[in-house]
Formats: sequence, structure tokens, C-alpha cells
Amino acid sequence: MKPVILLLTLLFTSVPLFISDLTKDKLIVFSSLSNYGTDFDGDKIFDLAVWNPQTNTLYFQLTSDNKFYEKKFFDTRINYQPVFADYDGDKKTDFAFFHPDSGQWIINLSSSPGHQKKEFLGSIGDFPIPTNIDGDTKYEASVWRPSAGAWLVTYKDENTGEQRKFISYGVYQDSSFSADYDGDGKTDLGAWRPDDGFWHIVKSGTGFDFNQSEHIQHGKEWDTIVPNDYDGDGRCDLVLWRKSNQTWYFKYAKDGSQNEIKFGGVNDIPSSGDTDGDGIPELITWDPNDKKWNILNFKKQETLTYKWNVPGGCLPAISILQKIE
Repeated sequence: MKPVILLLTLLFTSVPLFISDLTKDKLIVFSSLSNYGTDFDGDKIFDLAVWNPQTNTLYFQLTSDNKFYEKKFFDTRINYQPVFADYDGDKKTDFAFFHPDSGQWIINLSSSPGHQKKEFLGSIGDFPIPTNIDGDTKYEASVWRPSAGAWLVTYKDENTGEQRKFISYGVYQDSSFSADYDGDGKTDLGAWRPDDGFWHIVKSGTGFDFNQSEHIQHGKEWDTIVPNDYDGDGRCDLVLWRKSNQTWYFKYAKDGSQNEIKFGGVNDIPSSGDTDGDGIPELITWDPNDKKWNILNFKKQETLTYKWNVPGGCLPAISILQKIE
């Protein structure tokens, strides 16, 4: 079967369509872009966070003070979707949101408390995926447009300032992502195609030349992609989680070597993040039914579980969710 993208992403889609379907075996996640992280306090440690799309409320715990926070961002039933990343280069994750109907981005810059950066980029059906293709440590607003099989990316030009351009790459059913695959400090554009299990990566260092892109088979239909730098070498590794056997499948960017680890429950949503500050992401899953986090530090061979008292319908604040019909 082919995935039908119904704009059901936690970060990037129209939430009301999936709220009533958030029950066992009805929500299927195709991609979890946790490589942006959620380090709201700048201590280089991943802060656990869930988003309640019904109330536009974020629940999160800062590692710097170990306190639990509840923050409502919009007093409206209009759907705003989190697109958290570091947009000002201060090493803190900014609270940023995308309005899918209008294409408006609202970015609360942590370096300028009380100041919001607002811009319009995208339209109905687009997936907002922040990029940093110029390597200046600041993420920019960008979108993946499945209907056109193309990206609309923002970048900084030394002479003309902020610019935008279309990059044709991918097809409608792709699970797209942006991450630094080759370690040059600039994000590359990638897509995982469920039909054949191929990852397609076009690199910023080649000027996004399709003829110099990489095509790597890894995974199969129904897998969830969870790309991140799992070995700390500065390159994003190609990783999937398989719901059917709760197993993570790794393919490392540096040498193509592979590994697999069984972790998580059948109803979990996978993600990843550095929860101990050693520079290596841990494997993380969120159980939406029991409202609990499961964390595996595979270097220490240590598993931790945290149960949260949050409303039903909360989902990890970093996952792109896609539903199959």
C-alpha cells in the first residue's frame, strides 16, 4: 500500500483530522524528525516535550532545573503547528509555529524575549521543514511541497541577503527530511520512499545537483524514519523504526555499516535526542496511550521510563505524523 498524506503531522499538519483516530492501530507514523532537538534552555541536553494540538499547549520539562512547564501559546481553536528549531543561532530551541491555512510562520526568538519574527512561506498541503543550507548555524523557514515534488527553501546570500528558491526533488508519497548527511555543516535535502525503501539525498555541497545525489536502499514499507547523528561524527545516519517488531535499523553515514536494536512498544511513537549531554542521541519512544516516555541509552545499556500526567491526545513535539487510509 502507498501512504496517503493527509496533513497529519504533529509538527506540520492539520491536527483535527487525526484527533478522533488516535486509537490503537489507527495512527501510523511514517517519519519522526527529531534531529532538530528540543533544547529550550541551551544546556546541550534534549528537553522532553509533548504538544496538545487540541488546545495549542506545550508540556515540557527543562533539564537545567528539572521543572515541568505548561505553556499555552494561542487562545484559539485555530491550528498552529510547532516547528521548533534554533532560528537565531544562540544554541537554544526557539518556540516556532506554522499556520497551515495561511502559510504564516511565527517564531519566538529566544535571543530576543518578547520579539516575534513573522513571515509567510507555504500553502495548504505543504510540510514546513526548517533548513540550514548556508551553514550559518541558524535554521530558516522552508517547506516541502508534495503536490509539486519540490522544496521551497530559504537561505542567506552574502550580497543580496535572504533569498528563496525552488528545488525539484522527490515525489508525492515521499517522507522528506532535512539534515547534514555529508558533515559539511550544511543541511542536505532527503526523502525516503516507502514503495521501494530507498533514501534519496541531494546535497547542498553540490548545489543540489540531482546527478550527484545518493540513492541508498534501507528499510521497507510501513517503517518509520528517525534520522539523526547517532554516532556523533557530524553526519546524519539513516535510521528506521519498525512497528511490527519494535526494532530500530541503523545505517551509518560514515561507512555504510548497519546495526539493529529492539526497543519500544507496538503503540509507541519513536524519536531521538541527547538526554545526557554526551553528544550521542538516545532512542526515545512516547506511548500516547499510557502517556509515558521510554528512553534507551545504548552506550550505557540503560533504560529509563517517565510517566507524565498530561491530557489525552498529546504527542511528541518533534514528530511528523502521516496516516494511511
